[in-house]
Amino acid sequence: MKLILVRHGETEENANHIVSGIDESKLTKKGIEQAKETGKELREKYEIDMIFCSPLKRCVDTLENILEEYPFEGQIFMSKLIEERDFGEYTGMEDVLVDWDDINKINKINREMGVESLVDLEKRINLFLEDLKLENEDSTVLVVSHDWAIRTMVSKITGKDLDEIKVDNASILVFKEFK
Repeated sequence: MKLILVRHGETEENANHIVSGIDESKLTKKGIEQAKETGKELREKYEIDMIFCSPLKRCVDTLENILEEYPFEGQIFMSKLIEERDFGEYTGMEDVLVDWDDINKINKINREMGVESLVDLEKRINLFLEDLKLENEDSTVLVVSHDWAIRTMVSKITGKDLDEIKVDNASILVFKEFK
């Protein structure tokens, strides 16, 4: 299976360095253009058979803009398994105010603040990837998701550490032999 991962376009929160997590956020004009450019690139390079998308608005809007440039007749599935990580009480804060090392620890404070642990995020992503393996191995699958979700997928596929993986808005990551 060929797996294509696309992060949503730039949002107002991204542009202002605000942690958005599972909160809804709106694409900027730049984010809309990024998504359209991604759609053009996908149309030129790939024949997609199936699409999975996070149901959060920024991903749905990104997919809608991709589809303006890449007319698609196949199946589109919304999956809560590929939503962004829930940052709990840190949602809405400037990202420079968040101690990312601390937020990634499993402890009482993070649980009380509603932070989804990396272990729980990995469980969700693993379930999604295992389900994906049940699809036709000759298919090309597009996944429109979020930074932490995509980084977790890439980590699972490549064995790289999350800190080594950078995923820009509307970037395209392709895995030609996902099994």
